[in-house]
Amino acid sequence: MNVHQLSEEFIRIATQEIKDELAAINKILDPCNYDSDIISNSTLIKKHIHKILGLAPMMGQKGIGEIALLDDYLLKHILEGNKVEDVYDIFIESVLFMTKAINGSQLNHTQLKQKIKTKYSNFLD
Repeated sequence: MNVHQLSEEFIRIATQEIKDELAAINKILDPCNYDSDIISNSTLIKKHIHKILGLAPMMGQKGIGEIALLDDYLLKHILEGNKVEDVYDIFIESVLFMTKAINGSQLNHTQLKQKIKTKYSNFLD
């Protein structure tokens, strides 16, 4: 197997892994409606986000990686006991973005990234 085939195989497998992680997050989020639901599931969500965070940059999915990194920071602060307002809405929006992006939609992550950085600047600086 040559390097090109190897990288194609890696991207195929990594893409499927990210899709699986996003499906797992969606399964966690389905019954959620409030920030408190995100908070109570933050350990599980972080486990899946962390895997996406590791895979996305290695396969050239910069936007997914950057959104996953911001989500990971927010989850870290939640797990440290900090109150993070409106986190439910941000996670729904983040997971929707990452799902569309990994499925081939050409989306610009800059607006969502800026929204998260602005809204949660006290946690992300």
